[in-house]
Amino acid sequence: MKKSGKGGKTRKGASAPQSAAFKIKLRGKDNAPLSIREIRDGLYEAARRLDAYDGTHRAKWVTLYLTMIDEDGNEVLPSRSGEWIIHPYKSAADEFRA
Repeated sequence: MKKSGKGGKTRKGASAPQSAAFKIKLRGKDNAPLSIREIRDGLYEAARRLDAYDGTHRAKWVTLYLTMIDEDGNEVLPSRSGEWIIHPYKSAADEFRA
């Protein structure tokens, strides 16, 4: 196998590196844009499905990409920086499994 520039391996002639990443795609019906409520509900559903792996698996990292649009269909960002880095809160009870 040929090595890609990012350290991953690619099949001979393939351009994208192989990855063990699991994709979760949220889509509106007939590819209609999703409301923020629909995004929230979809993320809750993904978390509910992942609950089956709690205790046996962990996510190395999670990256969520959003293409947001305004009421006129123009692409917009929710912040100037173009990203949020969120560190989930852990209570003392979570830390000590109380």
